[in-house]
Amino acid sequence: MDPVADPVNAVLARIPLDGPVPPLPEPSERVRLREGFGWTQVQLGTALGGIRRETVWTWESEPPRTPRGAKGQLYARILAYFAHELDRVAARAPAPTPEAEPVPQSAVVTEEPPLPLDFDIEDPPELTWESAEQAPAQVDAAEPEYDVPGSWTELPEGVTRPCARCGQPTSFLVGGQPRHVYLQAMASMGMPRCGTRAAAPAAPVSLPPTAAATAPVPAPVPAPAAAHTAPVEAPASPAPALPAAATAARPSAEPRRPGTAAGPASRRKTVKKAAKPVAPEHADGPLIVLAVTDGALTAHLVDGRTMPCPAKTLQALAAWALDKNKIRLGAAKLHDNGFDQDPLLVLTESAVAHFALPADLADQEDLRLPANDKIVKNITKAGWELTKSGFGPWARIFKRVDGKRHCVQLALVPWGALETRAWGNAGDLPVGDLASMLGMYARLVITPRGTVAVTGDELMTALRPPTRAEWSEQEGKYVSAKVPHTLHTVVDPAPCEAPDEHPVVVADYPEEGSRPVSEALDEEACVWVRPAELVTDTERACTHVAALDVQVAFLAACRRLHVGTGPAIHYPRNPDFDPELPGSWYLDLSHVETDPRLPSPFTSSGERPDGPAWYATPTVAYAVELGADVRPLEAWVRETHSPYLQPWYDTLRGAYLTVMAELGVTPDLDDEAFIAAMAVYKDGDPLLVTLTDVIKATAKSGIGKLRQRPNMGVDHVFGDPWPALKRLTWRPDIRAMILSKARTNMHRKMLNLARVANRYPLAINNDCVVYATSSPSPVPVLLGPDGEPIRGGFRLGVNPGSVKAQGSQTITWALDLLADGVNIANEIKDASLVRVA
Repeated sequence: MDPVADPVNAVLARIPLDGPVPPLPEPSERVRLREGFGWTQVQLGTALGGIRRETVWTWESEPPRTPRGAKGQLYARILAYFAHELDRVAARAPAPTPEAEPVPQSAVVTEEPPLPLDFDIEDPPELTWESAEQAPAQVDAAEPEYDVPGSWTELPEGVTRPCARCGQPTSFLVGGQPRHVYLQAMASMGMPRCGTRAAAPAAPVSLPPTAAATAPVPAPVPAPAAAHTAPVEAPASPAPALPAAATAARPSAEPRRPGTAAGPASRRKTVKKAAKPVAPEHADGPLIVLAVTDGALTAHLVDGRTMPCPAKTLQALAAWALDKNKIRLGAAKLHDNGFDQDPLLVLTESAVAHFALPADLADQEDLRLPANDKIVKNITKAGWELTKSGFGPWARIFKRVDGKRHCVQLALVPWGALETRAWGNAGDLPVGDLASMLGMYARLVITPRGTVAVTGDELMTALRPPTRAEWSEQEGKYVSAKVPHTLHTVVDPAPCEAPDEHPVVVADYPEEGSRPVSEALDEEACVWVRPAELVTDTERACTHVAALDVQVAFLAACRRLHVGTGPAIHYPRNPDFDPELPGSWYLDLSHVETDPRLPSPFTSSGERPDGPAWYATPTVAYAVELGADVRPLEAWVRETHSPYLQPWYDTLRGAYLTVMAELGVTPDLDDEAFIAAMAVYKDGDPLLVTLTDVIKATAKSGIGKLRQRPNMGVDHVFGDPWPALKRLTWRPDIRAMILSKARTNMHRKMLNLARVANRYPLAINNDCVVYATSSPSPVPVLLGPDGEPIRGGFRLGVNPGSVKAQGSQTITWALDLLADGVNIANEIKDASLVRVA
């Protein structure tokens, strides 16, 4: 490509490659410089010779990965060039007047037209307007397309605020609003404004920026026409409106940086401004809840409106839901390579009876109607189809028209579609409240596709679609192409990663239970109790025990975690350990000395290993961090990998923080205020409380779905494949990586607490740890001898990975149970276990 026409090469041509290499700034400054100059992570990766966007993201995150070699040096030079150009432009800008008089509407702004693509930064050409029509327009209240020199101020050094456009930190105020500066030079080189997609270099526009700003703004999409809706009825007990963050735009192909999710009210205002309007074809929301009201079937929309539904049969219901002249249901796709979300139709008990469906499923084993059922036959006879799952609590009905599949999802509440362990008593809610809560979940996460496990799994592929449309010169049309760094191919697990009943294991160990324990990868959360004889006199002298529970611990472990995206490669003889390669390593860690007052970080039982075993990469990397001599004997690793789960983490984290903020628990609370808020948040709006539980269950169950095991009933034979193995996301190795990372993260914090404050856990149960303390409050446990929080230790907070107070009891209660080997971390919330002498 001509370097003059390519904005990346145009910049590279101006960067000197001789002289000393400038130092790399801090990660936040790297982001500021890149975004201030107008480059995306993709453009920066291209400039560095094809570095992946995910790699650039890790260089800009905390803690950062340090780029090395020639590419690291070029990265430093590019950032230094960005800093030089931004400082030079800022120096040329006139100082703002603190108390300037208001500019009258008749005043004009003297701006320069966009620079041509081949301009010389050091010697810019003299610019003139070509015609009177291109003269600067009058000042308008609308935001200009470009920032005029002198229109911004800089915050004090080290102070940043979330940008109103992209949510990333910025040290500039434009018109009193925190925002990244966008220069005409950046626009003329094809560089996107922050919060927008990159665009191809464009020719100079015919209108100056202020003229574009005064152009008429397109009218918003009108509400659904009354022709296809009934008169609006207010719900009997409307749920409180979701905050503006609930309607924010979905994550793009580029993963969001941590901290950009919705949180405190000040940040939610930013999200509201950046939200995209709902497409006209989805104007009635992502779903409806159907119930019989006053003898007629009524559809309850997520915004509180209702409309009559004329359908008498399920096939008629599907046709009505997909008829855009009657109702406009659905939601936008979560990724450019994906598909729009199908409408969800929720049937309550009265709606189930209306369609002559049984009140519950007689066959509780298969959880679906038999194929010869009259209802199923009527659906297929009308030209509709069901998926291979059949007609169960979550049924999918579709019809192919002109090669395109038109589909609706059904959820039958009386059949247990909303499982009580996640959704609580949601099935008993008033219809309007149920529609409101499901709508909140759909806007924050995704339209439900099934159980929370299925929905969590579907969210992964919706955010990282495995294929995309790609033009084929050979075939002369668009074809489906696999997307790199996604789970686009079904791969077999390594033998050590597969469960006992998997065919690759049964081939070597035909009898159930015959595989040696050391031959199976056992990466699970830690469950451990310290022996009573190891409880110290100092701990016995304490008055209480306090439990700390890690917030959404397994989801937190997904942050920045590189997982394998391709097949496992076997290295059978003494491979060198590489912490960058996800996979499984066979080695002996029994020689690593650990304090007996702490669990071993290498096993889920907390007991010291007794010989060689299989470990996931994070566990081995932690052993190296502890100074262990690591010598793998064998390995199954994946050389193609990426932070595949990062958008999934960002979405669920943002949803969780948004709902918790509405319940009064925000990330900016101090320790005591946070503990007080967590103690009462469940007394808040029950719909929002339930929603927090569902979001957490989506994360936990979605991770469990990665290693879904067969239903060992009469229809499954040990050693035979089961349906889940055909899923792209059936990846037990990824689940092992997550649990390994979560367990070692927790152990690292316990170790730092022990080293600095000489505090050791009494018991651990998954993500809950108990300490002896002289106060019912857990705050003293978290502080060092100087009264300050311990670096690298536990921190109270609502963010995933932070901790909350799980409960407290007396030391007498704890010692009594520990003497019997009871895991008090599992029982501390239940006061009924307190034993009275």
